[in-house]
Amino acid sequence: MPIHEKSLIRPENLKTHDELVIDGVDVSGHWSTFIESRVVDDYNEALEDEIAALPGGEHIHRCWQCGSCTNSCTVNAINPDFNPRYWIYLIRMGMESELLRDKDIIWQCVSCNKCTYACPRDVFPEGVMKATAHWLEKKGHTEKSPSMHFDEVFTEQILKTGKIEESRTIRRFFARTKQSLMQDWMIEMVKKMLRGLPVGLLTRMGLATFVAPRTSNWSAASKAMQEYIDEQEGKHEEALNLAALAKRPEQDVAA
Repeated sequence: MPIHEKSLIRPENLKTHDELVIDGVDVSGHWSTFIESRVVDDYNEALEDEIAALPGGEHIHRCWQCGSCTNSCTVNAINPDFNPRYWIYLIRMGMESELLRDKDIIWQCVSCNKCTYACPRDVFPEGVMKATAHWLEKKGHTEKSPSMHFDEVFTEQILKTGKIEESRTIRRFFARTKQSLMQDWMIEMVKKMLRGLPVGLLTRMGLATFVAPRTSNWSAASKAMQEYIDEQEGKHEEALNLAALAKRPEQDVAA
């Protein structure tokens, strides 16, 4: 069965008749199960270009659908619905509505990069999954993912100080994602640090929590990085036509 027909084998597309007789033969119940015909008329011809314009999606055009990415996928081994090969196909076909059916699991990629090592065409499927998750957020189809929140907190700290202070990063990430700091694994990690790290190092770590260290002469580098980020964001917004999207009624965007 061609891969694009997978979308037809969904519970809502299967039809049965409780009572059906054809030429004198009783085919009631599951004997009369058939796939409801439908027409796909909502192709987004720009979908592949939009994904390719985002970091990680640049080489999606190389895919030849061998399935090595899905076969090697860590998440697919646990959840068969997580199927990079299928999503890449949908993107290249412009089947946006079919892609959106799986919008709540696409972001679950754990970046193990097994797919990237297995891919014979250097598509970098892991990057495509990240680009697709980013596309979903940019287009307003999903809420911002935890990984995106972490990336933002990390970047903000780099731009501000030129350094990373782990405890501050964790605190801000948890606050932004509305998580409690008092988690079992966090408490256990702190206990092990108190038992195993030198007093001098613990003291410096404690001070860094309250007094953010800053790289010397960091202002110029920070400004250059911010300008680059703004430039890239502008390109992404243009490629995804977000200006026009913002003018559309809210219900149309949600749809």
